[in-house]
Amino acid sequence: MGTPVHTSSDEPPLLTQFGLLAPALEMEFTAHFARRGGEAAAGAATAAVIQVIEAPASFMSSVLDAGRRVSRCLLARTTADICRVVLTADRGGIMVAGTDDALITLDLGNDSRATELPLLAVVDGLRIHRDSGGHVWVVWQGQWCQSPPLPCAHDS
Repeated sequence: MGTPVHTSSDEPPLLTQFGLLAPALEMEFTAHFARRGGEAAAGAATAAVIQVIEAPASFMSSVLDAGRRVSRCLLARTTADICRVVLTADRGGIMVAGTDDALITLDLGNDSRATELPLLAVVDGLRIHRDSGGHVWVVWQGQWCQSPPLPCAHDS
């Protein structure tokens, strides 16, 4: 499956380990993957959406690892043919979500946000939600680095 996220090396990054570049307030990137490709396809989708971040390897590896954990958890809980990985960034932090809802975007209002859905469980720091349509959402949230000299607090 293709992804709508593309960046060029001659364009400035959209995100850094410190957050969004001005004047953006919030961004969402999504990539679909076929379940038949399993974790490899999910990993490729995760790598595609996080390529919009320009950050040191330590920050990127923690986000990529979160994406792998999210995907693995989602694949264990759904039989959907198509899933997706969603990267959402705002001034408060970064969220990686995996869902078997391939159509709904996160910007349709507060009631559609993955973090506002009913919480079913917390597994290994990942929050598992189910929306009113029965779709599964597995969510990881992290924080931006506070300033260049301070270490990052990745997991919240």
